[in-house]
Amino acid sequence: MKVYEIVEATRGILVSGNKDDEINFFSQDSRQMTNGGMYIPLKGERFDGHNFIESAFQTGAQAIISEKDVNYEDKIVIKVKDTHQALKDMASYLRNHRPVKVVGVTGSVGKTSTRDMVYSVVKQKYKTLKTEGNYNNEIGLPLTILRYHDEEVLVLEMGMNHLQEMSRLSMIARPDIACITNVGTAHIGELGSRENILKAKLEIINGMKEGSTLIINQDNDMLQTVELHHLNVVRVGKGKEASIQASHIVLEETKSSFEVEYQGKKEIIEVPVQGEHNISNALIAIAVGIELNISLEDIKKGIQEFKLTKNRMDILEKNHKTVIDGTYNASVDSMKSSIDVLANYKKRKVAILADMLELGDYSQQLHEEVGSYVASKGIDILVCVGKEAKYIYQKARESMKDVYYFESNQEVIARLDELLKEDDVILVKGSHSMNLKEVVEKI
Repeated sequence: MKVYEIVEATRGILVSGNKDDEINFFSQDSRQMTNGGMYIPLKGERFDGHNFIESAFQTGAQAIISEKDVNYEDKIVIKVKDTHQALKDMASYLRNHRPVKVVGVTGSVGKTSTRDMVYSVVKQKYKTLKTEGNYNNEIGLPLTILRYHDEEVLVLEMGMNHLQEMSRLSMIARPDIACITNVGTAHIGELGSRENILKAKLEIINGMKEGSTLIINQDNDMLQTVELHHLNVVRVGKGKEASIQASHIVLEETKSSFEVEYQGKKEIIEVPVQGEHNISNALIAIAVGIELNISLEDIKKGIQEFKLTKNRMDILEKNHKTVIDGTYNASVDSMKSSIDVLANYKKRKVAILADMLELGDYSQQLHEEVGSYVASKGIDILVCVGKEAKYIYQKARESMKDVYYFESNQEVIARLDELLKEDDVILVKGSHSMNLKEVVEKI
């Protein structure tokens, strides 16, 4: 962005520096600055980024926006009222003043894997930028847009845990195409009901123009209810109601495949990761590709080349055991999807499951639901750890023999040698703050 564009976008005051200079790098982290970049000092509950302005300049920054009066005559300094708002205003300006299409991806689970699959498809034809890591909130999304240089398509992951949050993201990103993977129970503790979760996810359309495309997973019970006449709604799934439909699904231990028919042409799509949930993700990627006029051959190639972001269901082969690492996060839907993946293996199957958090008054009910599910899937051994996971244990024990409960990870670790055998396939899954990574490392 040119400096004068930043001043215009933020309604700021250029205190020093040349208005025609160009800024090609933006960061809120003074330690990540590169030469010629702009440092954006944000205020948090326990820190104030303005305290690191000097450090940012020492690391290579050439420009800053600031709420405070600062004096650096040899640097670009723009005074703004609110740096957080200015960050969003810059991203919004850039999005609206560049010839780029935006694909927004949201959902209770599967956002990241779907984002990555969509990106793999879109980059077959277009220069494409995607969200990295978990930069999917009101800080991360604007920073992602500000990474734009000359790309033709932005693939943006969009997350939320409260009503109106997705709406604000949508007004910044202005998606041309929006994708909703599913509506589950993640954040139900904050939002109160699945109906409210649906309402919050549908806020992704608030920044979209009439006639834009919304792609939804028709297999999801909540998304089946969506009727929007001002948008082009594309439904994907396994049922006949889907306009892009998967059939002849084959699930294997490490990959899957299905047949898709579009405009009278049938193609076998090979997905290089396991799990039926990734069939749904692939259907969304196909729909995006079709909307962007990408050939079915290139769509197929993009899905075949897709790679999961690290820390999302990593498959680790260690000490003659296969470990499915699902320790990044957990909800009922992602638990069930992960259990499905485990159940597909032919070797002895062990599930080590910990608490799912942020479920509020629904916690007991939803943990019990997971307990019933794991007991129905032919899993050989279930290990539960944590206060809420006791409900998984109690429910599973009603119809499953080898079920164990521990209060802490250390207790689990102490019993691993006794519980596990060579060639076991072990799913380790729970909310991130349950710190099950230490169990994975011990295995």
